[in-house]
Amino acid sequence: MVRYYGWYSNKSRGIRNKQGAERSAHEPVAEPDIEIIDVSDYQPPRIPSKSWRECIKKVYEVDPLICPRCGGEMKIISFITDPQLIRHILEHLGLWVQKSSRDPPSQEAPHGNGEIVYEPFDNGWPGYEEPSIMLN
Repeated sequence: MVRYYGWYSNKSRGIRNKQGAERSAHEPVAEPDIEIIDVSDYQPPRIPSKSWRECIKKVYEVDPLICPRCGGEMKIISFITDPQLIRHILEHLGLWVQKSSRDPPSQEAPHGNGEIVYEPFDNGWPGYEEPSIMLN
């Protein structure tokens, strides 16, 4: 909109150029007093993003900041990122599940005698079970 109708439109730029040319021919242009404000060290207040909450609400259809017992709204006090502390808390609550290691696969064949067994497969598409015909 600004490009077509506003400050940067061809008509507006043409009018400004024309006025500037007329001014420069008749009178010198006085420089306006410009106040320069240093904003290099300004830091706007950080507003936490609620997008994670909205994503969880959309995917799981549950608000993560609503208490499951009383239904009141909870607030975040802190984030725990230390893995050992997380494990300690979960072990105390009885929620830590230690994954058991899998045994390596056995070296013998699944049927024991080393014979390859082909089982028929019906995918529900008629006519695809027939062998293909090759023409020379």
